[in-house]
Amino acid sequence: MVPTFEVRAADDSDREVLMSFHQSLYQDHRDEVVADQDRPLIDYRDYERVLRDDLLALLDDPSSHVLVAESQGVAVGYITGRVTVEPRRVFPRRGVVEDWYVVPASRGVGVGASLLRELEGRFTAAGCEVIESATWAANDGARRAHDALGFREIRVMYRKPLKR
Repeated sequence: MVPTFEVRAADDSDREVLMSFHQSLYQDHRDEVVADQDRPLIDYRDYERVLRDDLLALLDDPSSHVLVAESQGVAVGYITGRVTVEPRRVFPRRGVVEDWYVVPASRGVGVGASLLRELEGRFTAAGCEVIESATWAANDGARRAHDALGFREIRVMYRKPLKR
């Protein structure tokens, strides 16, 4: 039997589960896909506070969308994104995927794709002409998901620590 799920806008009652997803994505999952020697290049001081502030800012920002996927009343994933406008670009109105996470037990059954489709619909309704997303270089699962959902890799970022 294929699990059923629904996607909905997050509300205040979701803050705790969203924070747990946020931590899973940016700490636990990051540690699985980012090499130990690269973590200092992306890490923050007081990471717990940074994650909390980041999530609260997304929830309070009217240009942001925070969506939750639920299966039988239990949250199994989330996606966040915001609309940005850069008038000098050919496609000035962009939808930017900020966070995208599905619990491991619910991966591979369409939860992530459904979250993205709902976010794309909201971006389209907001007048966006393009959607962009990023992931860690070694996150092969996310890279495959992006490819399967029609994204093209167009930019690669490099970082290197400087010797003092």
